[in-house]
Amino acid sequence: MNTNFKQFLFQSLCIASVCSMVIATPAQAQEHQKIHIGLVYPLSTNGMKAAQVGNSFSLHALAGVSAYERGVAVSGLATIVKGTEEGVMVSGLANVIGGKTSGVQVAGLANIIAADARGVQIAGLANSSKSSKGAQISGIANVAKSSALQIAGIANLSAQQNNMQLSGIASVAGNTNAQISGLVNIAKKVRGVQIAGLINIAEESKYPIGMLNFVKNGEKQIGVTVDEVGNAIVGLRTGGQKTYGIIGVGGNTFIDDAPYVLEAGIGLHLGLSRALRINLELSSTANSNFQETSYYKSSFRALLGLKLWNRVEIVAGPSFNYVNYMDYQKAYTSSSLWEFRGAQSVNSLFIGGTAGIHFKL
Repeated sequence: MNTNFKQFLFQSLCIASVCSMVIATPAQAQEHQKIHIGLVYPLSTNGMKAAQVGNSFSLHALAGVSAYERGVAVSGLATIVKGTEEGVMVSGLANVIGGKTSGVQVAGLANIIAADARGVQIAGLANSSKSSKGAQISGIANVAKSSALQIAGIANLSAQQNNMQLSGIASVAGNTNAQISGLVNIAKKVRGVQIAGLINIAEESKYPIGMLNFVKNGEKQIGVTVDEVGNAIVGLRTGGQKTYGIIGVGGNTFIDDAPYVLEAGIGLHLGLSRALRINLELSSTANSNFQETSYYKSSFRALLGLKLWNRVEIVAGPSFNYVNYMDYQKAYTSSSLWEFRGAQSVNSLFIGGTAGIHFKL
């Protein structure tokens, strides 16, 4: 068995043993000490009664136990507080608090708070509290019924109310002001923006930004568009009442050496009337044969949309485009506003246009 794992297992068992002893300790009248120093419970200046004594300053080589803390508590492995904590707690592995806390808690692995937390919790692995009215920052996960700010390397969970969540993979919340995640956001009601690398899911969200956005009171369309060089694309547009994501696949019979087309982008609806609106879109399009030949185009489009029969929308409008391709390929367009040739590539700016029809799902 790996030596580091043995050490970690031993440390975890020590913490679990201390926690069980503290929980089993009967409640008594609490007293206060200015300084509490020790090795591990009950080998400390407060001895067996440590769980009934509060402190202003605590320092333990391994694990410290107290009734409450009003100042600074530092432990090599864990700090365990049966009641409330105010101030700063720093532990190599974990801080465990049975009551409310306010201040700063820093742990190598986890901060576990049974009640409400005010201030900042920083952990290498996870933070957990009933509610957080400050910031939770962790390497893997943050969990709270409600929270102000959660920042996690992997996931955030706030079951009821949240102001802002930032995560590397996923964020889940009840009602929230903003969610930003590398992969997925899930919420009931979003008052601000949802930004995800792949998917946003919500009952209400006006401003989701992702490739796929599944919003209960939002909009989903499938349609076909054709641009100035003959790219015919079947696209899916999903989003909220304002912003939406675009993904599409298609083909081009005019560019023989790059006949396959992929598209991804984002858009914004600007309503003019019940039947008319402007759809502003930023998109990236790749024409390729999936071997050597590729054209990469970035476009800004302003499309006028006319709604017919509530489920059909006809769109058309101009676009401003940038395209990049290798200099041995044939020209992407013959009407460039500006063209720059590098050592092996061609960069071009040009005006184009897009037209199509969308069907509401």
